[in-house]
Amino acid sequence: MSLLQELPLHKQLFKALDKLAFTEATEVQARAIPAALAGKDVMVSAKTGSGKTAAFVLPMLDRLLATDAPGSGTRALILLPTRELALQTAKMFAKLARFTHIKCGLIIGGESFKYQIATIRKNPEALIGTPGRLVEHIEKGTTDFNDLELFVLDEADRMLDMGFAEDMQLIAAACKKQRQNLLFSATLKHKGMHHIREILNAPESIEIDSFKEGHSNIIQQKVLADDTAHKQKLVVALIREEQARKVFVFCKTREQCHQLGSALQAKGLQAGFIHGEIPQNQRKTVLNRFRDNKLQVLVATDVAARGLDVEAVDLVINFTVAHSGDDHVHRVGRTGRAGRAGKAITLVTSVDWNLMSSIERYLKIRFEPRNVNGLKARYSGPKKLKKSGKAAGTKKRKQSGKKSNRKRTTPKKRRATTQGNKTEADQDGNVWKPVKKR
Repeated sequence: MSLLQELPLHKQLFKALDKLAFTEATEVQARAIPAALAGKDVMVSAKTGSGKTAAFVLPMLDRLLATDAPGSGTRALILLPTRELALQTAKMFAKLARFTHIKCGLIIGGESFKYQIATIRKNPEALIGTPGRLVEHIEKGTTDFNDLELFVLDEADRMLDMGFAEDMQLIAAACKKQRQNLLFSATLKHKGMHHIREILNAPESIEIDSFKEGHSNIIQQKVLADDTAHKQKLVVALIREEQARKVFVFCKTREQCHQLGSALQAKGLQAGFIHGEIPQNQRKTVLNRFRDNKLQVLVATDVAARGLDVEAVDLVINFTVAHSGDDHVHRVGRTGRAGRAGKAITLVTSVDWNLMSSIERYLKIRFEPRNVNGLKARYSGPKKLKKSGKAAGTKKRKQSGKKSNRKRTTPKKRRATTQGNKTEADQDGNVWKPVKKR
């Protein structure tokens, strides 16, 4: 393990590192910082919680301290997908720049546009912002990136997932062409990454670990469930069984967040919830209470699945199965950080089985089955499984020769109800679509 003190950084930065008790460099810091200090464009894949914020803030501060540019515009820009991640990055920037004259400004949605114009006019050396709001400022001519020396894109894959590819390119085009670029992402294999590579100049690729295989210290379990009410009881029981002090629970919808958060509060748990429709100041308050251990449980949609820096999360519960393997990875990544052990439990109903199985296959693991005393589900899983782990279908092969006039029937116990164009999976996890009458 290399030491941060061995890196060729400005002496004022070592004072901040000593104050923060940062001594050993994480792998991403040990590999990315020297490459960045050499002035190279760098693309780094590293999982959340690997120390990557310091991996780009330290070389940025070193560069800004190396030369004074009193009459210049913005010299460094950090672009991030969400307001929460921007706020937390600004906090880390301030801590590392504590013993320097370097200041940063925050340009994010949900806050006063006029106030942000005033921030930009103060001409801080660095700006930290989200794509949508930065594009607004560029279009109104309130920014000056003609002197920009360093451009950082953090959580680049998340920004692509959120549809910011065009905004990222527009922001890059507004910056000085001769600049250094640093890109950090959970994966460099994202299907849209080739568009972003065009922003960089002959970048060096650094892959720290596979974000799919980087959770070896996290126990992953599954608990079968019947319906929403059963899931709510399971969440309460699991938190108590685990004696977890800090718990993330992920839901698919805002409505689920409200309902589950209220249900947990009714059971005497200190719980809060966040999602995209909650005002920024309220989300900030809830997150800070969770970080400060004033809340035991945080219920969230995937808006909180990436980037949030919350220490010592004991347990992650997937109230609903994640939409994709990538989303599952980032949810689970809230626990087991910085070498700590963690646990993630996914609640699985009959309609969730095949999606859960796809995630297992994507991760190349099998979730450990778990039962909760007194809350065993009536649903016991598919009767038959394919080699892939998905529920086996019951469709019959087409018979050769003459077509039969007999109506195809389905055993009553395996028939699903349908309403309109909606479909519902049966007890084996098979989805049946309504047949239109001829």
